Amino acid sequence: MKFLKKATLATAIAAAPFAANADLVALDDAVMGNTTGQAGVTIEIDIAGDGISIGEVEYIDEGSLAIENIQINNADITQTIDVDADGNLVMGVSAITDLQLSIGNTDNPTDATVASASGVMLRQAGTPANNAELVNNLSMQLDMGASTTTIYNMSAYDKVNDPDGLAATFDNGVDPVSNALTSGVVIAANASIDLNNMDVGLFGYTDEQAEARADSVAMGGNGNGSLDAGEEGVYNSLRNGSAIQITGVQFYDTDGSGNRINATIDQKIWANGGSVAQGGGVYIAMGELSGTLEVGGIAIAQQSIGTVKISDINLSGMTQRIYGH
Repeated sequence: MKFLKKATLATAIAAAPFAANADLVALDDAVMGNTTGQAGVTIEIDIAGDGISIGEVEYIDEGSLAIENIQINNADITQTIDVDADGNLVMGVSAITDLQLSIGNTDNPTDATVASASGVMLRQAGTPANNAELVNNLSMQLDMGASTTTIYNMSAYDKVNDPDGLAATFDNGVDPVSNALTSGVVIAANASIDLNNMDVGLFGYTDEQAEARADSVAMGGNGNGSLDAGEEGVYNSLRNGSAIQITGVQFYDTDGSGNRINATIDQKIWANGGSVAQGGGVYIAMGELSGTLEVGGIAIAQQSIGTVKISDINLSGMTQRIYGH
């Protein structure tokens, strides 16, 4: 999950019906004082109960990539938004405990008449039978520490004194064209997470592929082109399953005494104009990404191949460049 740094802006709109002959009432000075002249904006979001669900997010190029059945639960979030005197946008997000996120076929329907969902599906335009399922299911539970995202106005930034140390970020030591502080905007974000648990299934079958395979003679079907009662078990197993299952994934850090703490993430994003040869593109620099990665189980074709633990990961100093081709 490269799951991503945030730049969030929210607006709440409230409407209430008025009686036919209601009189207009002026707001007094005290009420107006609470709504104007503030130092910034605070937004509180409570995600509880059934949470938030999104049926599908689709990225379309010549074909398309679809993320299906997104669910977010159990998050109480307080966000602050401020603009300082130099025109920098500063956004803070409170700590979140036990956030739950899932995509794809996490309900595992056993009724053949109930459509399943792919976590990530690759689609050929106009030909559903040629779609492919990259991710069958993904579910995770994590804690997040308080985070801050600053979008710097580089036109007003003190590049001589460099108070926030941005110059070191631009100097990646490889591409001198990108080293100058010439970007108009820089997004700097820091966060900390403790990934308590993540399960993911990779390389599954779409509904169309599962039905065709279950009906095939090779899988014990009768090959008549339709799904019969005796073939439903194979069909459900295929559409709910995947070739690779990765379970019990954790990402965290430890303090000097060996106690578990949040892993830290610090990154900066900027863009340079011009051609690729001139250094044009989007740059992502990791100021810090440190922690320990554990994988509780890996199974291929339902056969376990063991566990993995990678300790003392540190990706500070890594810069990525993204550009078109």
